[in-house]
Amino acid sequence: MPAPRTIRERLLDLPSTLRDRLENGKRTQRLVYALRNRRLFSDIYQHDRMLADRARVDSYWEALGRHLGEGDVAIDLGSGTGVLSFFSARQGAQVHGVEHSPLAEAARAIAADNGIENVEFHRVHSSRLELPVKVDAIVHEQIGDALFDERMVENIADLRDRFLKPGGKILPGFFDLYIEPVQLRDDLRAPFAWEQKLHGIDFRALEPFAETSQSYLYKSLRPFPHGQLLCKPEPVVRFDLHTDGVADLPTRISYRRPVVNAGHFDGFCVYFNARFDAETGFSSSPELATTNWANPLLRVRTRPVAVGETIELELSTDDLAAPASWRWNV
Repeated sequence: MPAPRTIRERLLDLPSTLRDRLENGKRTQRLVYALRNRRLFSDIYQHDRMLADRARVDSYWEALGRHLGEGDVAIDLGSGTGVLSFFSARQGAQVHGVEHSPLAEAARAIAADNGIENVEFHRVHSSRLELPVKVDAIVHEQIGDALFDERMVENIADLRDRFLKPGGKILPGFFDLYIEPVQLRDDLRAPFAWEQKLHGIDFRALEPFAETSQSYLYKSLRPFPHGQLLCKPEPVVRFDLHTDGVADLPTRISYRRPVVNAGHFDGFCVYFNARFDAETGFSSSPELATTNWANPLLRVRTRPVAVGETIELELSTDDLAAPASWRWNV
């Protein structure tokens, strides 16, 4: 069997005039996302990890038990294997699972095998979903490593505006994004190659030859080689899917933070908190139990920092949901 073709190889097959248009700005980002997302979440291995993530699974089970009941109608966006649809159905809700990959067929088979009849799976992209009813809740797990990078806001806002009843719930609906200065574990720290001096050999001449693209500086790591956070964590974005939309995502993030833990500053760790309500939620914080989410590392030159020093972040982006467009300065 031939090896799977990369997204770039698929783009290169397009007519040159169309390719030229696609290789500009957000059009490319959206196409890359769509192709990557369809391939990634059709891979059962991804669902091995997600179903094994008990912090994720148990939080959803608890929250759906709190917020859904007999007679409710719910949409499960990006239903995958159907686990959240089945959890919702067990509470008595009538569920519409929306999945545009072939996994919709697998979810139907799981439903039949478990005798779950109050779920209907729609193999369609959510933007093309049509339903004859309004719904009481939208259930989802459209959460990327960098929180917004699975087009969560765009897709949820579309369904919310078309189908959610007034006062309806989005589960989870409340999010905090963190971009925190971090020290990596000493035994797992990997400085830039040109910073190395090994047995009398200085590699500084490598710097002009090194790749310095965002794909080199932005790395999603699982497990994250966490040593310690250097500052007191504060969210840089708070988001409520019940009211906010794409226009509310910032294109510039900046702060100044005092160092409270002395050590080595290796970059910024990206993580999130997701909340269903005041009591129920989960987090991808590197200080908590490992989840199926990776933590992005925004790399900087490693340097020592002392308590009381200030770390300043300036991050700009064309689209917060597209980490390839992130640019940061320290």
